[in-house]
Amino acid sequence: MDIVEESTLPVKTTCEILELNSWRYYDWRKRYEADGMEGLKNHKSTPAACPHSLLEEEKQAIVDYALKHPDQRHRKLAKKMMDDDIVYVSASSAYRVLKEAGLIPDQEYHKQKKADGKIEVDQPNKMWHTDISYIPVKNTHAYLICVLDGYSRKIIHGELSQTMTADDMQRVLSRAMYKAGIFDLDPVSRPVLVSDNGTQLVAKSFTEFLEEWEIRHIRTAVKHPETNGKIEVFHKTIKYENVYRKETYQSFYEAREDIEDFIDYYNSERLHQGVDYVTPDQKYNGKADEIIDERKKKHQSAIDRRKRLNRKRKSTAA
Repeated sequence: MDIVEESTLPVKTTCEILELNSWRYYDWRKRYEADGMEGLKNHKSTPAACPHSLLEEEKQAIVDYALKHPDQRHRKLAKKMMDDDIVYVSASSAYRVLKEAGLIPDQEYHKQKKADGKIEVDQPNKMWHTDISYIPVKNTHAYLICVLDGYSRKIIHGELSQTMTADDMQRVLSRAMYKAGIFDLDPVSRPVLVSDNGTQLVAKSFTEFLEEWEIRHIRTAVKHPETNGKIEVFHKTIKYENVYRKETYQSFYEAREDIEDFIDYYNSERLHQGVDYVTPDQKYNGKADEIIDERKKKHQSAIDRRKRLNRKRKSTAA
């Protein structure tokens, strides 16, 4: 300011030489004349209070809900709270509240490697994925064989088997086709099957079965299993969210019943990140868009309500 005022050149010219906007000089001078050096201190550009800040009762509701659902992370919690009409907030708002309350575990900071399939489809029963995964059971062998719909992530059919032969694969796929009504469809409307190159899946009997029902078979390239990543993610989910959290199954029948219960839960209740946090059943049955739109409406309504209440409380306090 001293340089500008002591210059014999016009203010605008002096400011141009100093690469300073003239309006900023006049703003500084006005603030200095009004409040001295204190007036020249930087001020936050954000308002002292945000009109759509979360209400205290909303923050408490988030914390209470999180304590009742300790296994759910903030993104899934936000969607579940909307669906259960608890509170309507974004995932980032839920995260901030939970972090402030000390409810964000350390593992939240470590981003896991994404392992999802690269092949995408725009409707159910166009592409299925199948794979086999070992399940630990006392004194016996057990293998989980599943068929997953690539569009919705729904497990069309899954079952625990004591063997993993081509006949087992044929049985599981047949039951999946029956459940989805595939046998009654024209060949062009039947799903493509994606799998790895396991011996059961390249066996002559299984290949002939697929040819008989005119099911196109895509096998993943060697050392590139990511194409079948969707079902690998499911097998990881069922193990880390269910199987590994329990004592080793004492019998094959105990394991089979528990696996069936988890598949029912996974399909009908568990919100899936890969399909915008709706359940696989909701995505498969065409209800996802309606649910997502309803969540957006609830969220916007909650923001409008917060604005009204925060402004009312501010005016009352003044």
